[in-house]
Amino acid sequence: MSNKRKQIIETATRLFGCYGYHAVGIDWVIAEARVTKTTMYRHFPSKVALIAEVLRQRQREFADSLEEALAKAESPLHGLEKVFEWHQDWFNTQTFTGCMFAHAAAEFPSKGTPIQEIAVEQKGGLTQRIERLLVQLVPADRAKTLAPIMIMLLDGATLSVQVAGQREAAREAWGAARALIAMYSADPRPQAVSPVGFMDYDTP
Repeated sequence: MSNKRKQIIETATRLFGCYGYHAVGIDWVIAEARVTKTTMYRHFPSKVALIAEVLRQRQREFADSLEEALAKAESPLHGLEKVFEWHQDWFNTQTFTGCMFAHAAAEFPSKGTPIQEIAVEQKGGLTQRIERLLVQLVPADRAKTLAPIMIMLLDGATLSVQVAGQREAAREAWGAARALIAMYSADPRPQAVSPVGFMDYDTP
């Protein structure tokens, strides 16, 4: 990737994250990135193309970062915990402004558009990743049902941080997630579940 292209993407990511997609015009990105219009349109012929590339880059970065965290998991349950822990760490970064994919889906709600499709793809990919962990803990049909619920918990936690400043939202969401895993488990034996906190369970 050329330096100018990288500069444009990084600038656009920051501006879109802080102010939204519709509020930020191409001229604003050009000014902040300190590039010419010719350079901008050589790399991105339209604003839609720029937004799409920002989201794709974000998607790759988030997926790589999450997989790096999951590589340290000692068990499927620990892996699921890592997903929530990863979100907890993200919530407490200085650059956190909410989920850019959720914002994109809200600002571009029309089905079948490139931006909407990328947002759906990102959410679907995370759902599938969680399901692959869950299927090692609960029956496959229950894992398929439970995975989207885990996404709802994470989305709710993200919104709680953004709107209410509830920085421990992912930690609290993990307590709810663990309770659901215990409930969906095929093992009928009672399981002790702590309502909150990371790393306080018996690894299966």
